[in-house]
Amino acid sequence: MSVQIRKTKDGKVRYLARIKLGGVHIGSKTFSRKGDAERWEREQLHRLQTGRQVAPKSNFTLAQLIKAFQDSRQRGNPHTIDTDNTNLAALPKSLVRRPLSSIHADDIREHLLNELRSGKAPSTVARARTTLSALFTYADDQYMLEQPHPVRSMRKIPQLSSVAQRSVSLSEIPTPEKLTSALDILRERRSDIADAFEFMALTGIRWGEARAARVSWMSETPLPQLNVERSHSDRYDEKDPKSWRGTRSIPLSPRAVEIFHAHAAGKRPGDYLFLNKQGGQLKVGVARKFPLGFRRHALRHFAASTWLRLGTPVHEVAEYLGDDPRTVLAVYAHVLGEGQRRDFAQRLAIAERASQNPGNTRATSGPAAPPATRELDQTGFGI
Repeated sequence: MSVQIRKTKDGKVRYLARIKLGGVHIGSKTFSRKGDAERWEREQLHRLQTGRQVAPKSNFTLAQLIKAFQDSRQRGNPHTIDTDNTNLAALPKSLVRRPLSSIHADDIREHLLNELRSGKAPSTVARARTTLSALFTYADDQYMLEQPHPVRSMRKIPQLSSVAQRSVSLSEIPTPEKLTSALDILRERRSDIADAFEFMALTGIRWGEARAARVSWMSETPLPQLNVERSHSDRYDEKDPKSWRGTRSIPLSPRAVEIFHAHAAGKRPGDYLFLNKQGGQLKVGVARKFPLGFRRHALRHFAASTWLRLGTPVHEVAEYLGDDPRTVLAVYAHVLGEGQRRDFAQRLAIAERASQNPGNTRATSGPAAPPATRELDQTGFGI
């Protein structure tokens, strides 16, 4: 190993670090500063001494890194692998063809910003960032990175903060009228799919949990409840539900009980609750043929926002959803804020009436009227 001084045609000084092992040339790299060349040389020596591979050649591309990364994860979680592969496939071809050594934080940040500009949800782009972080962490662990970690050193993107990516705007949550209309239209085509979607809107369960729902999940003592025990995403093995406390119980409205009993009739405890026309398990491909006019996951948001607007404590809503209370606060901040503003408006109205009718003591005494809440009919939707 050695560092040699070289001069370019225009007279500039460059420092060439060369690595040899047993008289065989392993690699070399040119630097504008001697200190950088010596540091690189020491790093290569450490790699050789610890049995690690030498830093990749200058023409080692991002595409080659992706291939090595994917090969190293073949025995990982299938769902995670598919998600990572989808995110990596979305990288621009012009970026993938470039040498790994030329990929920096600004390149990754620009890609993520473009994903946001294209209309992808912040949570989706945040997951893409997680994939890229894992990719470059793998490169770093394999001593392939010569530059700072492109994701860890990247300037923060406000839209991808933990609060911003989780927050759900009111426009994303269907109104009771919109949901009822969509279900009525769907029921004319496929009443079984409409029932499954309505049940999701009343219970807040995820699609995978609705697919996995069994007749045995229903308990009626001391009150009707749905005990969510498993989840089954399409194309993957069944697993425990995505809940921070595992199995959870959700109190059921009369309409939810009605739907459950209608689909449980004549079935054994271990049978699936919702089936397709052939008697098999529901598949997302079938569900996608019957769009509601909003995202299917919005059914879960509808349930949570309905519970919150009825005054259900945040920790109870979190328990029914299988989420951490802090997540519920972050996701449904707009819904909670809506209720607080409604309460404030009512207090203002009471105070105004009191000032206009000073002789009316009833207007100034006693507790404020509770927030106006929407009564529920047997469907569970507002009337």
